[in-house]
Amino acid sequence: MSRKSIYWGFLFSIILSSLVFILGSERKTFTNYPVTVYQVYLNGETIGVIEDEEKLYNLINKEQKSLRNEFKVNKIYAPIGLETTKLVTYEGSVDSVETVYDKIKDVESFSVKGYEITIAHSEDKIQKINVLKKEDFDTAITNTIKSFVDDETYEKYLANEQEEIVDTGETLENISIKENITIKEKYLSTDDKIYKDANELSQFLLFGTDEIQGMHTVEAGQTIKEIANEYELNVKEFLIVNPEIKSETALLYPGQKVNIGLVNPLISVVVETNRVVDAEVTYQTETEYDNKIVIGKKYTKQVGQNGMSRVRYYTETINGTPTQVIKMDEEILIPAINEIVVYGGLSTQYIGNNGNWRWPTLKPYVITSYFGWRTDPFDGTRTFHRGLDISGTGYGSPIYAARSGYISSIGYRSDMGYYIDITHKDSMNEQSDLKTIYMHMSDFAEGMVDGTYVEKGQIIGYMGSTGASTGTHLDFRIVVNGEYIDPLSVEYD
Repeated sequence: MSRKSIYWGFLFSIILSSLVFILGSERKTFTNYPVTVYQVYLNGETIGVIEDEEKLYNLINKEQKSLRNEFKVNKIYAPIGLETTKLVTYEGSVDSVETVYDKIKDVESFSVKGYEITIAHSEDKIQKINVLKKEDFDTAITNTIKSFVDDETYEKYLANEQEEIVDTGETLENISIKENITIKEKYLSTDDKIYKDANELSQFLLFGTDEIQGMHTVEAGQTIKEIANEYELNVKEFLIVNPEIKSETALLYPGQKVNIGLVNPLISVVVETNRVVDAEVTYQTETEYDNKIVIGKKYTKQVGQNGMSRVRYYTETINGTPTQVIKMDEEILIPAINEIVVYGGLSTQYIGNNGNWRWPTLKPYVITSYFGWRTDPFDGTRTFHRGLDISGTGYGSPIYAARSGYISSIGYRSDMGYYIDITHKDSMNEQSDLKTIYMHMSDFAEGMVDGTYVEKGQIIGYMGSTGASTGTHLDFRIVVNGEYIDPLSVEYD
């Protein structure tokens, strides 16, 4: 073949290749000269070779206008499983970016740039949340905190503008999140749940669900406590989800709509406070006996008078529930004067004075958990708390028998800690159907064993935090005819 023929054949080949490229063929072939190309992989599988990866990314963003509008972003990115490898080769062929895009669009979701929030409750319990903007997560955290802290108080705490306590009052000492939270910027699949709105994310953090929470229409005569019990809430939880209702005693009107959603926060807002209060100390009633007086008669030898103490507490709450109440100091402003009542005709068959009940701890005190529904502090399940958690009197402070009777059970259990059950009787020959239970004690008083008789007001043990306990307190329970009743439903001396 002549040199001229070879020349014209080579020239024809170049012209033909150029025409193919200009006309936009799906594949372009190259030979005999070095070319930089990009091998495209989707989830590890080769789907094509292209000349310019940037053109592919620009085409994805251009074509995915609906996703840009949905997420209100300027750019949509390639699927998370898409990768490119740069190659320099002398022969082969390339695909058009349109061809590769068509292979992607119907089999894999695209991505947006956002943030992955990791909430580590423990080594075994880790939760991940996707958010489009970090500031939305910051706002949601603030909203969740404000569900448990008054807005004005929180703002003063942040600005370091809290007023010092002069006589009584409360200051925030610290606010923190119990869980370990990490924030990582990354590409997020548009098929995954991505929070695009701070209010929606706030709802999720507070209630632990995206489902719309229920509403209740108030009927005539209904109280907050009745409605809360109907939906297995406690009063504090009801007030948290209905912030416009300021107290348990607030009046509701027929037709009023109230939120009955269950607060189940994904984060634990820990609030530490320094609180000084003037607490009334109710007097105790002491009993004396005079055999010179006719049986069944009584008189008041000394009239009781309530006292007043100024007490400073360190308190810790988690999501609005008190977990620690420590009495730091107490100043007696007005000493309480006990009432003395004299009864006549003390009989050998008499077993203690079981008129009103004796409060089982020192006064003043703080109730950290009431009788009713609550979220279990250990496993997060909804349970009915069958007792009354009493705190604020100090570790090792005395615990008193609420009524006279015999110790029917005493010992240690992993859930109850050191505990005492007392069965109460009205006389030596009559078995009572009444029992009181005292749990989480640090120790028993001397002489406390099965069968020991104790008088109302006698020290039976000391406050502690044994067993399944989150802090120093007494879990006090009353059982009547085998049923637990609210300890606040009885009369105390």
